Amino acid sequence: MVELLQSKFIQELGATALMFIVFYLVLQFNKASIESLIRQQSDFVSKMFELYNKLLDTTVFNSSMLQKIDDKIKNGQWCPFTINRKTTKQEKEAE
Repeated sequence: MVELLQSKFIQELGATALMFIVFYLVLQFNKASIESLIRQQSDFVSKMFELYNKLLDTTVFNSSMLQKIDDKIKNGQWCPFTINRKTTKQEKEAE
């Protein structure tokens, strides 16, 4: 190692070039793991997007069902007492 550091090649290129070469070699060795991490992150993001899309659909469905219930409450069609009262009123009118 000492011979390598004292060589003319290193003296001419300088320590910065040596650091760049070492960084490049380390990056090449870690390239597969970095690509795997990027792929995992991409899969995670796509699964989260699908989950949010399903959650949005469920929320829209629930809000529409709640709106129907709200309309029935406002129109007096939800309460069993008012339904029975309307039915008996209609029966009396039919007689």
